[in-house]
Amino acid sequence: MEKRTALILGASGLTGQVLAQLLLADDLYSLVTIYVRKQIAISHPRLQQQIVNYERLDTAVQADDVFCCLGTTIKKAGSQLAFRQVDLVYPQKVAELQRAAGSSRFLLISAVGANEQSSIFYSRIKGEVEKAIQVLGYSCTCIFRPSLIMGERSERRVGEKIAMLLTKIIGPLLIGPLKKYQPVLALSIAKAMQKAAHQFEDGIHFISSDEIKKFE
Repeated sequence: MEKRTALILGASGLTGQVLAQLLLADDLYSLVTIYVRKQIAISHPRLQQQIVNYERLDTAVQADDVFCCLGTTIKKAGSQLAFRQVDLVYPQKVAELQRAAGSSRFLLISAVGANEQSSIFYSRIKGEVEKAIQVLGYSCTCIFRPSLIMGERSERRVGEKIAMLLTKIIGPLLIGPLKKYQPVLALSIAKAMQKAAHQFEDGIHFISSDEIKKFE
């Protein structure tokens, strides 16, 4: 298989860190570039760390495949406006720059319930970023819609910890049409993104939480 190059947004986050390690161990990629706000503790001959300020970013990098793991919470961002910047404006900006530079695949982590018409702010923003990416003309667009993402985060998120405890109780009850609401491990999402880059043909693909687990 012909070698490819990759760009990861959000490589310092829960899923992005795992994805970076997977792509660096993947013979498909001759170069993996990661956008970070500050240098992170990872080193590899095929890794290129690039410190970026998304507000000022106006150039692209060499990347056939773009993996977007950017995401925050309103509490961490500080406001709905700041949340919108991270979850919508920045991914859209990079997607436009990279598409103009020749990137052909875009793989995005969105969320279950994403809908640009939703009355729920979080779901509406996720729906808006999905639409923004779809119209850019990538030959292959993969949109992953996980429910609660589980894993060990560096920061403490009390609400998520409570939700994780609750899902351990109700998780077995989420069957049939409700399976898409089952929580999913960050590792599972990263593996699904990696394998989708290998397997998926041209077009727009949506992958829910229960489908993400099938890639393991």
